[in-house]
Parts: sequence; structure tokens; C-alpha cells
Amino acid sequence: MAKSNKNLYIGIGAAVAVVAIIVGVVVGLNAGKGGDNGGENGNSSQTTGGLRAADLKSIDVEVEYGDFDKMSALAKDIQNGYATGKVVKIEGTVSHPMSSYSVVEANADGSQKIGTQFIIEGADTSACPDDGDRIVITGKVVENSPLYFVIKTLPEFVEVK
Repeated sequence: MAKSNKNLYIGIGAAVAVVAIIVGVVVGLNAGKGGDNGGENGNSSQTTGGLRAADLKSIDVEVEYGDFDKMSALAKDIQNGYATGKVVKIEGTVSHPMSSYSVVEANADGSQKIGTQFIIEGADTSACPDDGDRIVITGKVVENSPLYFVIKTLPEFVEVK
């Protein structure tokens, strides 16, 4: 009976060690990424990643207003982490139903919309576009939290049309 308890304790100890290693790896991978949770109204409460204007000069992907198919492909790439680090320029419509902001495109008859969330680093609520505004936004695709990707930009790279 004592041997059986010893094996149980060894098994529990090994499981605890594995969990501690996994937690350490996750914490280590996220170190230096900052604790940006999007802040109030989708704005960054602190600068994470040190986004600078120079980082947004070379555009990798551009989506013109009304190009639902290209926006759909880009949104899927962003959601799946394939566009991380790319600089994107999108002319679309602001969707601000709750506390976050997205840039969206509608299909030809307007029955379907697709888009992606954006964060304006360092902007207060008064500097943010209104729901339904047509905008041109240039930003960098970043991982905002584990496995959640957004477009991060600076106030001077958001133009309301």
C-alpha cells in the first residue's frame, strides 16, 4: 500500500512540474509584449511594441474601398496570424458597435460585412472616428494578446473621408 501512494505522489509531482514548465514557456513567450488589452474604446492604454511612423511607410497590402473579396482574404490572414508584421492600408467603413473599433467592407448588396479590429495607439476617445465613418487607415498587423491579431496604428495614419 505504501508503494502505491509513493507512485501516486511521484505522478502528481511530475504533472505539477509539467504544468510549471508550460506556464513558464507561455510567460516567457509573452515577456516584453506589454499588457495591452486594447484599452477603453479600442485604444491602447500603453504603447506596446513601440510603433513609430517610420514603421508604417512601406505598405505590404492595400485594400481599396468596396473591395469585399480582398478585405475578406486579408481579414482571414489576420485572424490566422499569417499577416503578422505586415503593413496594411485599408479604405473602409468604421464599425464601432461596442468598445472596439473595426474597419469593414460590405459586399455588393450590403448584406454582409467583414473586417478586422484596429487600435489607435496613444489616441483618446475624441480622436477616434465615429461608427459609419469612411476612413483610410494604415497600420501594422500585430498580436494584441495570445492568438488575437489586430491592426495597430498611430493617429496621423487614420484619415476620415
